[in-house]
Amino acid sequence: MGNFLSSPITEKETHVGMGNGLSYAVSCMQGWRATMEDAHIARTTLPAFDNCSIFAVFDGHGGKLIADHSAMSLTDVLEKQNINGTEVDPLDIGKALGRAFLQLDDEHRTLTQIVSGEDHSGCTAIAAFVTHTHIIVANSGDSRGVLATDGGVVPMSYDHKPNNEKERLRIENAGGSVRNNRVSRALGDFVYKQRPDLKPEEQQVSAEPDLKVEVRNKENEFLILACDGIWDVMTNEDACDFVRGLMNQGESNMGLICEEMLDHCLQLGSRDNMSVVIVKFSGAKIGTGEGVMGLRKAREKAAEEAKKQEQSEHNYSAATSQ
Repeated sequence: MGNFLSSPITEKETHVGMGNGLSYAVSCMQGWRATMEDAHIARTTLPAFDNCSIFAVFDGHGGKLIADHSAMSLTDVLEKQNINGTEVDPLDIGKALGRAFLQLDDEHRTLTQIVSGEDHSGCTAIAAFVTHTHIIVANSGDSRGVLATDGGVVPMSYDHKPNNEKERLRIENAGGSVRNNRVSRALGDFVYKQRPDLKPEEQQVSAEPDLKVEVRNKENEFLILACDGIWDVMTNEDACDFVRGLMNQGESNMGLICEEMLDHCLQLGSRDNMSVVIVKFSGAKIGTGEGVMGLRKAREKAAEEAKKQEQSEHNYSAATSQ
């Protein structure tokens, strides 16, 4: 994951967009890490799938090669999967995503830096495929997805950690042992995928994703996909309440909401790279107010007042010491 910096890099890369009845944004921040190893996908146009969208977050570790290649290639690999019928069936999409993760990992093995042994990186991956009727999420690792619906929270993934019973058994059956609580599923990390007698999904670290299919309804508010730099300091409920709170204050710009979440997590003590995707659905309720810009103005005013107070106290101290 790289070394830490003496101070965080807080500049953000933010993109916003609309399509297929959705508005979305993604924002990324390097934070305290010496390098930025996250990557993402946000697309509402897919040639092989009419009126469908895909969003994904890839959280790299040990380098950014696998995360970057995953972001560049997952959609192409998915579009080559054999999906029957003209209508997009959510179960078929889920199975196709599962195959795509494993096929993508096979392609990673052929990268020059991997073959030469120069690169040993890996990445967790969470991808959401959104149709007009369903949300299909594939997850490998500890990036996470959560769906806010009618004031509630629907987990769209569960973290893969070695101390989970199912994960621990696979690791031990593949000849490994659990010494820490890092991720047990990821793309790349081929040093842990060295058993030719085992299937890809049986290796110590597996790229095979878990799948979650959720029927869309008019109460759906928004979907959050984020790397563990967010989830290290926020629960699913915290994240949804945070986004709802900004929307209640009048914020409809998903980019500003994403940026505010990154800054908030930094203040909460997150030390990792951070990436978040937020997709807004029709059930989101936008209140009145100045939203994020209002909060930023208030913070600037408070900082100015604090600076004036500090200067006043300094002047008073200097005067009384004479």
